[in-house]
Amino acid sequence: MTEEEYKKLYNRIKKDLYEEFLDPDTATYGLDVINEDIYESIESPKDDIQSEINNLKLILQEYLVIEEYEKAAIINQRINDLQDKL
Repeated sequence: MTEEEYKKLYNRIKKDLYEEFLDPDTATYGLDVINEDIYESIESPKDDIQSEINNLKLILQEYLVIEEYEKAAIINQRINDLQDKL
């Protein structure tokens, strides 16, 4: 959890607790916020693979610029393997 997400959650819970103190019948104890944030920030395995492919493509281009063709071939093979997984 980033600092910004933590502050957002902290402020929301603080506000909810104050409102719940005034009206206990509406109490959720911050669970509505936690459940929303958890599912929004979870990445799927496909997103992870795509992110890795994008990073490897940048590395591949760097190796091609400095003419490290053997390393570029290894990176290219890894990219192909990941694309097959998708």
